[in-house]
Amino acid sequence: MERLNLRTGYDRLMPIAVIVILFAGLWPALEVLSERWLKFDESYSHGFMVLVVSLALTLHKWVRMKPRVGAYPFWLLPLSMASLVYLAGSILLIEAAQQLALLPLVLGSFLLIWGWEQTKPFFLPLGILAFTIPVWDYVSWPLQVITVSVNDFLLSFFNIEFYVEGVFVYFPGVGAFEIAHGCSGLRYLLVGLTLCTLYGELNYSRVRTRGALIAAGIFLALVANWIRVFVIIYIGYESNMTSSLINEHDFFGWWVFAGTLVPLFFLARWLEGIEAPLTTTGSFSEGGARKTTSLVPMAILVFGPLVLFSATALGLDARQHQGRLAHALPSLEPLLERDQWLPLFRSDLEGWAPVVRSPDAYRVDVYLERESATENDKLRLEVLSGLYIYGYQRPGGELVGYHNRLFDRALFMPVETFEVDAGDGASFRGMRLKLRQSGKELFVAYGYNVEGRWESDKLRAKLAQIPGIFNGRTDASLMAVGVSCEQCNGQAELEKLTPLIRKRAEYQLQGWIEKGS
Repeated sequence: MERLNLRTGYDRLMPIAVIVILFAGLWPALEVLSERWLKFDESYSHGFMVLVVSLALTLHKWVRMKPRVGAYPFWLLPLSMASLVYLAGSILLIEAAQQLALLPLVLGSFLLIWGWEQTKPFFLPLGILAFTIPVWDYVSWPLQVITVSVNDFLLSFFNIEFYVEGVFVYFPGVGAFEIAHGCSGLRYLLVGLTLCTLYGELNYSRVRTRGALIAAGIFLALVANWIRVFVIIYIGYESNMTSSLINEHDFFGWWVFAGTLVPLFFLARWLEGIEAPLTTTGSFSEGGARKTTSLVPMAILVFGPLVLFSATALGLDARQHQGRLAHALPSLEPLLERDQWLPLFRSDLEGWAPVVRSPDAYRVDVYLERESATENDKLRLEVLSGLYIYGYQRPGGELVGYHNRLFDRALFMPVETFEVDAGDGASFRGMRLKLRQSGKELFVAYGYNVEGRWESDKLRAKLAQIPGIFNGRTDASLMAVGVSCEQCNGQAELEKLTPLIRKRAEYQLQGWIEKGS
């Protein structure tokens, strides 16, 4: 009886101990993940709700099925591979690698103590958390392109003058719409996937039926976003960009998405009617559930690798934080000469400045050209120069991320884009912005310097991080220039100023990297 009670207690306590050890080792990545879940205007704001549902389903299965603890050495191999992926992401500062390894680490740990047959029922209750991990951001760009193509097709049926350039839809004389990250439909897609997967887990027994419901959910979620974007664009055009719907498009989008759930749940109910009754199994049998029966070897085999992984992960995170402190607060010099430019001691230009989160160093200056400092305000030429540096990219501190934006979309809207020659073969992206309230226009140019190479596109800047695996560099920076003037050619002024500012920025970047090396 005593041995039976010891085994029963071990069956209950060992999974909890595994979770505690994993939680400690994965805390740096989990902290970043929770920050994304708390951003309610992003695609992962359903994270905590899904976590509660996942925990409830997992706990329910654990209590009902009573899996027996053992040690299954075969699963050390996939668990070790997931650990290596996570640790490689920590060393190379690739947040996506860490996030991709989270669920395999959890499932691999359960496979190590429960084996395949006992862990299999927990795959879906835990697997729905995959829809809350920010690696789905890489799907956003194709979804944006598809949304642009669909709206290009729909607008062609109306007598509207427009043209499409990249993810921008321009209406000459009216304004422009950007099909940005938030307009890709990713948030509706993830919520739809979560709902359909949960419904299938609770009500269906056939994989084919679950797949049909998930496919329908994906299609209807994308359709909801296409309808939302089209209606906003069309009403914006008809109202000359004055409709309140333009600023309240998030609420409108959820109403459209709720409308598409009606046919989805009718379909789900119909599929449930043609399904075989869902059967449930009881607890696992005593025989064959335990591969290793001796408690001490079992504990060493299970806890040894997990403790080693957690200690290594925490050690790497501590080293990264020390490196961040060593690189903090370098001195940066102004990017324009003061003999020609008068500093205005402001940090924005007509309310505009790039939105950059947690850079290791930055310098933002606003200048007035001395020759234009006359009583006539229409002749004033004001310039903003900004340099934002990440000494190393890490979770929560990446140059290209959803939290970093060139401008605040609540204050400005894009009118057109163009290329700016930054000198020495470098090309920057230029943009004409319009203040929503006053209609005043600004001209801005920006470029990304990733490990010594200039890029003007977010995707190319992201891919430029790959050589850092081999050359040991992890730095990334944003350089931005803004011009405000009423009686001048803003684009021409950018063409004149950007090469000069870029050279001074490069000089400071090189000095900053040498100091930190």
